[in-house]
Amino acid sequence: MNKVFLSGRITSDISRFGTDSKGGVSFSLVTSKPVIKDGQVQKDENGYTETYDEFHQIKAFNGLGKSVANHKKKGDKLMIVGELRYSRNERDGRTYYNTDIVAEDIEFL
Repeated sequence: MNKVFLSGRITSDISRFGTDSKGGVSFSLVTSKPVIKDGQVQKDENGYTETYDEFHQIKAFNGLGKSVANHKKKGDKLMIVGELRYSRNERDGRTYYNTDIVAEDIEFL
């Protein structure tokens, strides 16, 4: 089973690709969890919880993509259910590997 559940904030502008009828959107999402050391949540010098942040590249297609593009912006919170997709491409003699999450369902938080 290939299923991913993420909850986080949009960290980039939402970019459209393809056509209105067969296109989608792409954006990055950050997820955070507290840094725990010796069983204690770590705080910075200002008293804020230190976090470990992960950035994910999200793609959403058709009506789901349109809905995100029309109603969401950088900084907004989302809950995403989707699947991992890996791709490889070559450019200028170098091979690049990408990991995307293709959204099946997005909940606006």
